[in-house]
Amino acid sequence: MKSFPVVGIVGSRQSGKTTLAKMISSARKAQVLYLDLERPSDLVKLDEAEIFLERFEDRLTIIDEIQRKPELFPLLRAIVDQSPGRRGRFLILGSTSPSLIRQASESLAGRIV
Repeated sequence: MKSFPVVGIVGSRQSGKTTLAKMISSARKAQVLYLDLERPSDLVKLDEAEIFLERFEDRLTIIDEIQRKPELFPLLRAIVDQSPGRRGRFLILGSTSPSLIRQASESLAGRIV
């Protein structure tokens, strides 16, 4: 997270992705925004994703189950490109589907690890 603006953690269900993200979150001194896209209330927050995420630009934003909203990838690229020197802006978690990996690597090329 010190080298890239976006870090992705992918893996099968129940493999510890969320647990790892929460450990990272609790170890940070700054505030963290955590969104779980399996929760309808969090999913609705991203109906106007650009406006919502801009309000929390000073935080690490963790987006769990990102495969539920793949249209976020181009927006994340645009947000990251607005602050090119900023590292550790987004931590995204998702299942190991080939389409998720392809979308992330195409939209966030050079910005994600």
